Amino acid sequence: MSIRRLSTDEEGTTIVLVAMVLVVLMGFAAIAIDGAAAWALRRQDQSGADTGAIAAALFTADRTKAQAMQDAENEVIRITYSTMTPDMTAGEWAAEWAACTDPSKPAEFTETLGSDCISFSSNLDQIRVQTPVIPWKTTFAQAIGFNQIDTSASAEVSLDMSANGGVLPFGMPGDASDVNEICLKTGPNPSGVPPCDGPATGNFGFLNFTQFGNDALGTSQDCNPDTGTLTEAIAHGIDHPMGKATVFPAPPHEDRVACNDGNFNSRPYQVFTNTGNVAQALDDGFAGDGAGLDGKLGTGSNLIDVRGKALDNTPLWDYLTPSGKLFCAPIASPITTHDEMVACLALYKSSGSTAELFTPSIIAAPRWGWVPLFHEATLGNGTTPLTIKDFRAVYIQTTLMSCIATTCEVIWDPGEPATHPGPGKTNIRIEAATAIQLPASSLPEIARLSEPGSDTQVDYLLAR
Repeated sequence: MSIRRLSTDEEGTTIVLVAMVLVVLMGFAAIAIDGAAAWALRRQDQSGADTGAIAAALFTADRTKAQAMQDAENEVIRITYSTMTPDMTAGEWAAEWAACTDPSKPAEFTETLGSDCISFSSNLDQIRVQTPVIPWKTTFAQAIGFNQIDTSASAEVSLDMSANGGVLPFGMPGDASDVNEICLKTGPNPSGVPPCDGPATGNFGFLNFTQFGNDALGTSQDCNPDTGTLTEAIAHGIDHPMGKATVFPAPPHEDRVACNDGNFNSRPYQVFTNTGNVAQALDDGFAGDGAGLDGKLGTGSNLIDVRGKALDNTPLWDYLTPSGKLFCAPIASPITTHDEMVACLALYKSSGSTAELFTPSIIAAPRWGWVPLFHEATLGNGTTPLTIKDFRAVYIQTTLMSCIATTCEVIWDPGEPATHPGPGKTNIRIEAATAIQLPASSLPEIARLSEPGSDTQVDYLLAR
């Protein structure tokens, strides 16, 4: 009887399995190595897109819209070539941009010039950069059929106006630069309440600023301003960046022309005074009466009722630092009145001090703002634009209501009782107000950096 043994010899199977596993492992390794390289290249693309978009935004300031778009596009191409270092010549890189398309860009990016992948919103307050697709040859992944990896990136930048009070539509003539307290009013009354006692040196003048259209402030473009535009500018500040002419006379750069050009980043430094009927604008702008908006003095958390108007009741001395209070001590300790605060600032100026008197929180105060100081010694008659020399920080101080000749029914300072309160009618109109000039050196650094007329007033934010 014979028994046949079945063969169980598996020699050679292990080698096949090892070979198969090695192929899989090499595939994973190839994907890992080339994938990591692709990720690094993608990050390089994103860095190039981010840098290019921000650079483009910076290149739109103080240029006409056409010139701004051209300069911004040139800068994007130049800086992305330098940042991304594609394997091609600068000319070939420019050709890639010319052929590039960006079908995914949002609807607000309506303006392009030479490249569909460098686009702008209609008023240039937003810029989008979509880098051309770059094919990168793989190294190890070619073994498993992946010969190249395509990378691209996009970035969007939005212009963000400083919300720190902004520029108010009141102008100071050049010879008012050293006046401690200045006045703005809607008409001839009051005529005997200093500093609002007539068209004396230091009085404010209303300015005919346009609106470029700022979504953040809720304004729409209006290049032919009227009383409603003035009211909004008092309540919210000017809705676009402003410039200043350090040399006078300077080449014209008028606010109205810049508005019509449509470039939000244009920084005009010339503006007309307002000579129209503005009797209600001050009351609407400060208290919001009848205008359907929040008045400048009607915001904040420290409101009190003043004859039917909810107005901010925070006095300037509330923003004094401990060292500021110490500096003011020779005048009064503590400072508790308008006159004492003005006297302290007069002492500050005469002493030549450069100490910071106020806390950073002052820039969030409803009464804080900037006003233009002009080269011209007078405010003119509204037929010739005035040229901005500088900007001065102010704190809106005294409110004067229902004024006739030399008297007002209410004269009120925040932090103090109102004079002439009486049992009179409510909801009387604000006809005049005073503003205290704040020396630049007395302000905290964050306030000084918010001064209009420079890049520090505008932030460029990467939106997505």
